[in-house]
Amino acid sequence: MFNFSKREKNVLMTGGILVVVFIAIGFIYLPAVDQRNELQRILAVEQASYSQMIQLQKEYNKGVQPLNDQSDREIQALKTRGKGFSLFTFLDIQAEKSGIKPHIDDMKPFLQELKDSPYKLSKVTLKLKSIFLNDLIDFIKQIETSENGVQIISLSLSKTGKKEDRLDAVIETQTLIFKESV
Repeated sequence: MFNFSKREKNVLMTGGILVVVFIAIGFIYLPAVDQRNELQRILAVEQASYSQMIQLQKEYNKGVQPLNDQSDREIQALKTRGKGFSLFTFLDIQAEKSGIKPHIDDMKPFLQELKDSPYKLSKVTLKLKSIFLNDLIDFIKQIETSENGVQIISLSLSKTGKKEDRLDAVIETQTLIFKESV
């Protein structure tokens, strides 16, 4: 049907080989190179994430010891304070000492069971109205420096009064207590 000369056959053969090579490059080699580059990029990202996780784990392990120390201090405070200790009464006494008792608007106690533990978590939320900052600081200092293991876990302040020299405060405190002392 087609009678080609030797030269034409060689040109057609070379052209066919070039088409096959271009198809192989376009559909096999270049996608493989792109996939390899993408995998290398993903590997670099994952290695960076792994390094960051290792660093965070080291930081976490460093932070666990102080937390254990704090728990040990709280348990020691439980053992040294009296069996009849009440967070509500303790805060009432500290308010009296610091002179802020007339500014207490509300005190709400809350008791939370801790599963598989000989302790309960005692919380008290205090609402203080129209108090001077120095009086509030004195009250907070008395709470935090006591050896009863009482902690302030939340403090909310807002200015009040015509001159805005007074504050309204909401303080949330907590401590551990023995289950049998309740």
